[in-house]
Amino acid sequence: MLQQMEGEMKRLSVKQMILYVGGILICQISWMGCFPLIPAYYTAVCLEDAARAVFSASMLIGIILFVPITAAVKYFMALAVILLTVRLFEWTEGKCTVLCAAAAATIATLMMSLSGELLNVRDSAGILVSVLEAVFVFASVMLGTRLIDLFLQLSLLPQKQENSSYKEQRLENYADSFSGLSKIFSQMSSAKKELSCDQMGKIQNELTGSLCIHCNQCALCWEKAESPMYSYVAYMLQSLQRTGEPDHEIVVQMQEYCPYTDTVIQEASRIFEKARLNLAWYNRLLENREIIAQQLDAMAYIMEDCANEITDVTQEHRHLIAEVKYRAKERGVIVQKPHLYETKDGRWKLLCDAYAKNGGCISMKELTRAASIGLEVDMRPHRDERSMISPQGASVTLEEDTCFHETHAVSRRTKDGGTVSGDNFSFLEMDNGQMVMMLSDGMGSGSMACRESELVLELLEKFLEAGFSKETALKMMNSAMVIRGEDDLYSTVDICSVDLYTGACELYKIGAATTFIKHQHFVERIESCSLPVGVSHRMEIVNIKKQLEDGDFLVMVSDGVLEYLQADEPDQKMCEILKQTAYQHPGQMADALMEEVLNETGGMAGDDMTILVCAVWSK
Repeated sequence: MLQQMEGEMKRLSVKQMILYVGGILICQISWMGCFPLIPAYYTAVCLEDAARAVFSASMLIGIILFVPITAAVKYFMALAVILLTVRLFEWTEGKCTVLCAAAAATIATLMMSLSGELLNVRDSAGILVSVLEAVFVFASVMLGTRLIDLFLQLSLLPQKQENSSYKEQRLENYADSFSGLSKIFSQMSSAKKELSCDQMGKIQNELTGSLCIHCNQCALCWEKAESPMYSYVAYMLQSLQRTGEPDHEIVVQMQEYCPYTDTVIQEASRIFEKARLNLAWYNRLLENREIIAQQLDAMAYIMEDCANEITDVTQEHRHLIAEVKYRAKERGVIVQKPHLYETKDGRWKLLCDAYAKNGGCISMKELTRAASIGLEVDMRPHRDERSMISPQGASVTLEEDTCFHETHAVSRRTKDGGTVSGDNFSFLEMDNGQMVMMLSDGMGSGSMACRESELVLELLEKFLEAGFSKETALKMMNSAMVIRGEDDLYSTVDICSVDLYTGACELYKIGAATTFIKHQHFVERIESCSLPVGVSHRMEIVNIKKQLEDGDFLVMVSDGVLEYLQADEPDQKMCEILKQTAYQHPGQMADALMEEVLNETGGMAGDDMTILVCAVWSK
């Protein structure tokens, strides 16, 4: 990186030297006794803020060498006025636009020409030539600034890293490896509900080996193939497996044939209980293998996603980058080391170093406008970006702007007699332009339910912020809750993700209450019948997709809101309440809904109640 910067500085110095030499040589070009390229070229280069003192000296040398003395005075004065005007604008406004600089050069040149009588510099072409010269200067400044800017940016745009594709390939190879390991774990034996025939045979052998071998009647019971003890023991073990107790008829028959029946049954129960315990641990091990397989799948997903997340398209859109730098410079912002990326969704992201040009601070809005005009796409600063650009400079991230914006609110009520709500919620704004609204209802109420639902949402937030998909985040969170293994502590999960670029809405409901979407003319409800998280390592995840339009409202509620509505169909009752609600602000709507619910319950809260409302609007 240091060598690359040194190389860029060397190339920039060479280009500046070319500009200085060009300033000297351009003083030879005349037209009808005028030298209009002198003020035009000087103004265009001055706007680049490239060592103005040295450049001014080179222009003075050119004027002295090639311009007649009478005209030299005129252009000396014009250049002084131009430099003074540019510096004055930069001092007062923090920037000097091309239009202002061109106007200043035009007026200065025209005034110096018309004041020829005072300076004793009468031009033979008269006033018409002076006006034509001024028009030519204006047009030359407007065009020359673009040409000089392109010249300075030539070969200075960052080159693609040669090893980027190699790194992406390595990540994809790692992803394939983790995916292969996941398949190996998944293909292992599934959980067993009962003991197999081989295991039943081993239990029988262990039973006879520990008791019957020391009995005097062992030969009578087991050496003859037609001995009924084979069937008696087999039936007894089967009844132990089915009911946990030996069948009474089998016990009576065995007592007629074996004097130690009670001891045999006692030992068989002990051995069988040990075998069932081993089976439970074996099944637990298989469940952990499936959990590991899910986690390996998640790692494979995140690696593959990182490998294909963004593509560097800086070289393909060099002309757009040049336009951004030019527009930013007009607004007093210097843009260096720009990188334009295209995400897997086809949206653009611009990363660059930016600093204020003339010593003061400049609003980030100026750079955002320049990027939007240059890239021909509406851009916005990253949500954590600073609001001002300082002279010291900083790394800046701009991303393609969304088509929708959202506002959200919440209304809560704790169960009567309680101090802590078992409901927890979260509003999460993602880097990819998605707004994720989550609600979790812990089993029961109070501090235990609060901690459980809070842990569920905290895990989901961390997984989503790390870049995992919502399905993967739910699986990993559920795996963590299953491994945690605390009985009777379960939580519902209600997730609603809104893509603010397209308005697409995805809902994931794990044991959660009904969600409602209030459209302009009707109310839609989304239901779910799945189990809460933490109940089983195999969680059923259903992805429900909806399309939101301008002015739609998303309403998520906890179980306590619907359970205490005085209606046979509480979902339908809530739909009727939403239809009658005319509020356009999410906060007012959430409070109004809570008030209507409490009116139905007589002001009593038999459970924790939470209502989340999100409104989506077109920009």
